[in-house]
Amino acid sequence: MTYFWIAQIGFLFSCCDFGGANTNAWSGCPQDRHSQSVCPNGWISFEAACYVFISFPTATFANAQTGCTSRGALLLNIQTMEQHRFVSDWLQANALDRAMRWFTAGTMLNSPFGEFIWTGYPVESRNIPPNLYSLWFDKPPTAADQPTYPVERNKLVYGTNGTAWGWYIDVPSQARGYICQAKSLFANKLLPQSNPIDYGQMDSNNIYRGPCFVEQPVDAWFVPGIVVENFVAFGCFANGNPAPNYRWYKIGFISGQSIVVPKRTLVEPLLSPTGRISISGGNLIIHQPQASTDSEYYQCEAYNDFGSILSRTAKIVFGQLETFPKHPRKRRVALAYQSVTIPCDPPAHSPRDSLIYAFYMKKDSGLEPVVLPARPGVFVSQAQALIGFSEATTQDSGIYVCMITMHQLGSRLSDSPKSPDMPLTVLESNQRIQEPRIYDSFPAIWPSDPVRGQTVRIECFAGGSVQSGPLEYTWRRLDGKPIPIEVYKEFNRVLEFSQIQPEDQGVYECKVTDSMGSQAQPKSVSLQIKAWPYFIKTASDTIVSIGETVVMVCEAAGIPEPIQMWYKNGESVSELLAQGKLDSARYTLMDGTTGPASLQISQTIQADSAMFNCLAVNSLGSEASSGELRVLAFAPTFQKNPMVPVDGMVGQSAVMVCQPEAAPAPTISWFFQGNAITPLSSQMDPNTGEITCPGTYCSLPNGNLLVFALTKVQAGLYACRAENQFGSAKTSAYLDVIDPLVVILRPHNMIVEVNSTVIVPCRAQAVPSLDVNYAWFYEDVEIKFDRLDLDARRYEKTQFFRPFDRNYGFLHIVNIQMSDAGRYACEIQTPLSKQREEGYVLVAGPPGPCAGVEAATVPGTELVVVNWTKGADHLFPTLFYQIEAQVDDGPWIMVVSRLNESASIQLDKVSNRRTTTIANLYSNILYRLRVRAANVKGIGEPSAASRGIITLPKPPTKVVQNVSGGGGKHGTLVVRWEPLPYYEHNGNSFHYVVRWRAKEDLEYTDTVVYNPMVVENDTKVQLTITLAEERFYKPYVVSVRGVNEIGPGPESDRMIIMSAARVPTNAPRNPQASMLNASALGVTWDPPLLSPEEGPVSGYRILYWRRGVECLSLASDIERWEQGQRLTLYGDVTSGTIIGLDSDSYYCIAVQVKWSLNIFFSNFVSHCFAATATRIQ
Repeated sequence: MTYFWIAQIGFLFSCCDFGGANTNAWSGCPQDRHSQSVCPNGWISFEAACYVFISFPTATFANAQTGCTSRGALLLNIQTMEQHRFVSDWLQANALDRAMRWFTAGTMLNSPFGEFIWTGYPVESRNIPPNLYSLWFDKPPTAADQPTYPVERNKLVYGTNGTAWGWYIDVPSQARGYICQAKSLFANKLLPQSNPIDYGQMDSNNIYRGPCFVEQPVDAWFVPGIVVENFVAFGCFANGNPAPNYRWYKIGFISGQSIVVPKRTLVEPLLSPTGRISISGGNLIIHQPQASTDSEYYQCEAYNDFGSILSRTAKIVFGQLETFPKHPRKRRVALAYQSVTIPCDPPAHSPRDSLIYAFYMKKDSGLEPVVLPARPGVFVSQAQALIGFSEATTQDSGIYVCMITMHQLGSRLSDSPKSPDMPLTVLESNQRIQEPRIYDSFPAIWPSDPVRGQTVRIECFAGGSVQSGPLEYTWRRLDGKPIPIEVYKEFNRVLEFSQIQPEDQGVYECKVTDSMGSQAQPKSVSLQIKAWPYFIKTASDTIVSIGETVVMVCEAAGIPEPIQMWYKNGESVSELLAQGKLDSARYTLMDGTTGPASLQISQTIQADSAMFNCLAVNSLGSEASSGELRVLAFAPTFQKNPMVPVDGMVGQSAVMVCQPEAAPAPTISWFFQGNAITPLSSQMDPNTGEITCPGTYCSLPNGNLLVFALTKVQAGLYACRAENQFGSAKTSAYLDVIDPLVVILRPHNMIVEVNSTVIVPCRAQAVPSLDVNYAWFYEDVEIKFDRLDLDARRYEKTQFFRPFDRNYGFLHIVNIQMSDAGRYACEIQTPLSKQREEGYVLVAGPPGPCAGVEAATVPGTELVVVNWTKGADHLFPTLFYQIEAQVDDGPWIMVVSRLNESASIQLDKVSNRRTTTIANLYSNILYRLRVRAANVKGIGEPSAASRGIITLPKPPTKVVQNVSGGGGKHGTLVVRWEPLPYYEHNGNSFHYVVRWRAKEDLEYTDTVVYNPMVVENDTKVQLTITLAEERFYKPYVVSVRGVNEIGPGPESDRMIIMSAARVPTNAPRNPQASMLNASALGVTWDPPLLSPEEGPVSGYRILYWRRGVECLSLASDIERWEQGQRLTLYGDVTSGTIIGLDSDSYYCIAVQVKWSLNIFFSNFVSHCFAATATRIQ
């Protein structure tokens, strides 16, 4: 790759919202948006740590470690999923070189082989938590891989697989980016920081700085006859102090032998002969734009007293959209159950791919959209401008209309008039099966020439049968890389990338399968994109001292590969060097063939202060990054950062801050009580990750003084003197050393009961002026108390409280569970120290769940062998076990209520395996078994269920219960019984055999019943036997037994059941009524005369209705059916009472006899008569 260096025509920072026209020079520049007080300048804060991501220069693992320790930090250590998400989100947003890997502290051990730890960290935070194992993209090796595994692949690095960021295994010798991490506590005192833009300026409320762009021009779209406004406007807005002014240029490019030279022409509205061009603020407005004169690139320049910067270039995109032709379209004819497409055939237009298509069908009410979510067989292709029917039906016949929308540069201009009518006729067809087939023009890509950052669709469309289910579309990348699940759209016919990136390039294959399993021939398409230049590393504000060497670095990418160039105050650095206006002995341009493009200035002087731009340009356009170089020379001053008094604690460390502003950097001298002291160099403790000192005084990486292992002797006045060639300055402050903390109550080892409330004490005594806070940790993971819940962290069962009363500092654990047992640590925190005290809480309770439950049948027997592994005793020995069984998804039933520990057989002392045999399970049943253990504290949780076993079959053993019967239709014998539950069938092909005979007969008849009818509103089943001859109300001897494929079960008791009685032929006799009150009558009757074959009467029904005509007439019968009421009486009764009658009204009354099975025979009704509550007729 070759880079050429000329003047700047580009842009670094995207347009950001900084509150409208805010001109605050400090907060108004994009490069200031990450400034945070908790971490030094250049570092990023997350939770309790500061991070810095180093992408240039890259380093080997050893150099990355050194690079972090020189900054007072360590390589990255991931302990939580939230921390991983922070890192991956930053990389996703900022690591534009997706191929770059990033070193962490992760290192693989040789023993145990394949295990990774965070090297350089203390023991308690060295291991990788198991919940983070899902972050591995490379599978860590196992002991079996050791003989062939490359020993040099032993570092954990961050990388992306195209869809997410995770962990790979890499070699330490490869130069990579790396991530440093340091604790945020005292970070500003320990970590070095870069000089901010206000360095050396004393008035913090009025910071002077060069211009920086907040809004930059973007391409403007102009389509004559479509857009309403007859002008285009390019926006440009910059912040700075003093406020910037603006100039605009027309830009053209001239290719030379070794460089690309821009031809730049100043836009001067006052000299325009047509008056079409005007500049308002930073905005350029062109009225009545014309392609012949206004098609060049435009560029904005912002300048103030500190220099000038140039914006990205932008141009006018001239578009065209003609109207649809007026002539109607030719009718398309298709056969039903075959696929068909209707093209939109849009009118002439430009730019290419600037139209969006929608299809409608003409209805009586107007136009209705065709494609609905409920129609997976219909598809609108933006790439091919058509609507497709995978399988057309006669219902698809009709007139279709295509509507187009012009959409370009992220904005919607106008809808065109509708297309001419496009008629479609679908004819009936007998060929209902269509093999799936992907159309020749698919897969297709839209837009056809995609650019990075656009929304890009890869479409696939196939014909095929969809009657029994939609077509199934599947995709894969031929290079094996995964496809993000979120890009699948429109029944998986479309892959839609909302922000297409270079890593999305590849060959995509579409496969289509119908619901019958038939597959279409797969087809593929190659996705290749272009990319406007973008910066992997941008230029930035740089504050240096006179005489230093500064290297300003930027690295750009793009497709095609961009060339890069540098500007100084709007003028080409390469041209200034060629013209001798810059000292070539001090200015060096690095062409970027072996690394990022850079500009190096040696032995800087104040005249080098300027605004610099790095331009990246390719055939699509240009982008640029800008920053201010400020070369300073002044004597040291403590005006902004005087030393302040510091409190320290005996046995702890204190940091005396000395941060003068000076250029060049001053020499620091330290004094204690007026006497000079000579600090040693601080070191990083590899076991604790803390900064330590081999003596009493050490210099920190940022120049501050570390006073180590304080005693009362170190209390006193400390002074810091800063000196350079321009002068010196001195500041001083007192260090007060107070008494150490005294822990008066500390956590201790305890044994508690499960579900109890536990109080873990922690209390320290400190001087009254010292704030003391208590943090609690469980197995080194901090317990997060929720402020919104009165400092209580509520878990699923257990509640953790940190009270604020007299027990402040204690930990209250309410409803403690077995899983809460472990090591608890109280960290006593003050502004001067941290001290951790630990204790174990052991939870006593019922045994833990058993494990590894296995069950098997013993061949030839009814026995089942159960094996299991004994669970945790929870401080009390196991006394006995319970075994439970489950059939299907039913309830668990106890099958062994008490199996003493001494009665179980121990299979293996090492693994605590137990075994026993059970014999009380039902036969031929699929069982799952589980085991519970019990001790003096109770019965423990059940184990996981075993795999299913089927017990051996045998004949039924249960006697059929509650055999009864009677009733039914005349000429039948009805038998009822309680069915056996299926788990008592004991074998396959289960059925019942009903044995029956007339009482006076000698031979039985057997009737086989596989699926007896269920009696409504009862638990019984029944069999209805049709008798060969009409034998009314005769006794039969009946028994029932269960039978399966193994054999018959026991016979039930033999029961006498009466066959169905004959229908009564006589009605109730002598019905009469008597008045009871004004709304009730008492009705009496005599029983009907019945023959022995008619059986007993089971009840009566009184019918009554308002008399309208003579009770015995046909018209009265009609009244009875329309408005009659009834009273049903059960048993052998001869009277009843009807109530709710109208007074002084005549009623017709009749009585029916009730036969078996709730059948009332209206053919046998008593004499009908009339009655009233006041008198009887």
